[in-house]
This record gives sequence, C-alpha cells and structure tokens, in this order.
Amino acid sequence: MRKILFTIFFISGTLLFAQNLKLDTNSILIGQQTKLSISCSFQKGEKLLWPTFKDTIIKGVEIVEEEKIDSTVNENTITLSQNFIITSFDSGSYYIAPIVFNENLKTEGLILNVQTITLENNAEIKDIKPPIDAPYGWSDIWPFLLGILLIILIYFLLKKYLFAKKKQEIKAKPKVIIPSDIIAIKALNDLNKRQLWQSGKLKQYHSEISEIIRTYLEDRFQVLALELPTFDILISLTKKGLAKEDLQTLTTILQRADMAKYAKSKPIDSENKESMNLSVSFVKNTKAKEVKNE
Repeated sequence: MRKILFTIFFISGTLLFAQNLKLDTNSILIGQQTKLSISCSFQKGEKLLWPTFKDTIIKGVEIVEEEKIDSTVNENTITLSQNFIITSFDSGSYYIAPIVFNENLKTEGLILNVQTITLENNAEIKDIKPPIDAPYGWSDIWPFLLGILLIILIYFLLKKYLFAKKKQEIKAKPKVIIPSDIIAIKALNDLNKRQLWQSGKLKQYHSEISEIIRTYLEDRFQVLALELPTFDILISLTKKGLAKEDLQTLTTILQRADMAKYAKSKPIDSENKESMNLSVSFVKNTKAKEVKNE
C-alpha cells in the first residue's frame, strides 16, 4: 500500500512541477541580459508541442542567443529543456505567457521588469564638447576634383561609344508560375531518392519532410507555416476549413517530425515510409483546383 501511495505521489508531483518557465532574474536594466529557461517532463509516447521563436520571445523582449534543446531520457519519462539569453531596450513590465505543451502540460506565466538607469539627484550636468574643426587644404580637395573629372570623362565615353548604339528591343520572357503542389511533389520525390532514413539520418529526413510541407502550406493556404509551431498551424488551417481527414494526416506528419527533431525520437521503418506516403497524399488531396476557361 505504501508503494502504491508513493507511486501516485511521484506521478502527481511530476505532472505538477515538471513544466517550468523561469528567469535568472526578473528585473534588469535596459540592454542588460538575463537567461530564460524552459523545461518539460512527459511520459514516453505522450505527444508534445515544443515552442519555437524567431527573433523575440514577445514584442519588446529580444533573443540574443538560443541554445539547442537538451533531452534527458529516464525509464518512463523524457525531459526536454532549452535556454535563451534575452534582453530588452525599452523599459516597462513584460508578461511572458505560459508555454502550452499539450492539453495537460503547461507552465506558469512570468513577468520581466526592465528599468531605466537612475541618475543621482545631485549629479553635475556637463556640457557636450563641440566638434573640432580641422582646416581644409589643397591636399584634401584635389582628390575630389580628380574623381569628379574622371566620372564626367567616363560618362561621355559611355554615351559616345555605348549608349549611341542602336538599342535592341528585348522581349521579356513570360514568367512561368509552377503550382505549389508540383513543387512539393518533386521535392518529396527527390528526398525519397536520397534514402536518408535508410542510412540512419532520421532527424534530417523528417526535418526536410516538415520543411517541404510547411513551404507548401505557406504558398497554398497563405499560412506562416515556416515560423509557426505545429499546434498554431493546425488551428489556422482549421479556421480555413481544411477537411478533418487532411488535418489528421498533417498532424501525424508534423508531430512525428517534431519528435524526431526535438525529442530525439527514432521512428521505425514503417513510420518513415508512412510519413513520405502521407505527405504525397496530403499534397495531392489539398492542391488548388484548376480553373478551366470556358
């Protein structure tokens, strides 16, 4: 009975405290740097969305340095963690919202206070030193005059011998627009021929599948898929009316790629083949319909 109670207490503690969002210090001066740490522990087999940032954590809080995601695998749990060096150049209080990993796992939000430099009341105000005016001489002027003369000479020579020739009419070639689905299918076929997963390069294989599909989504549905995390992409496509079956297919492709990239998961052979087949089917099922001219 004591072992059962201990197990329940341990699992509950893991779920309550395994997600963490913290700052080395929550009060800095303008331009000063501090470290933001994100960590999450979850059960093996549990699906997880890891946050991705571009240049800022939130508006006004910039990322100076982004460390790689670190992972620790125990008997039944996986712990992911990542550190960011951040700063801000505007004073004020910035609320960093909770990080949501899935429906059951999220962190608490926190506040970063950015303060201006405080001046002493009795500090002496000093005048700004004026610029020093150096005298100009002939040695300073003649290089500019020579440069102007050379430019004028080159202009007249070009006008006489180059621009005077009869201009040939250049017909602009019509720009060929290749549909996004054709580009995506070709990229997937080329990736399949390279046999990355067969040679053990699982992370690169699933990363390239994810990039191809995200690029296709940006052109096909005008969604910032290369910048948004998987969860936000799925929400955006749901609002655009994408079919439930296609959303489920896309979820499998992107979440499997996320796990291979960030959680160091190793999909089996059948899953590697399935990701490629699902990607091709998804592109074909969601491609833009051709408009026939009547």
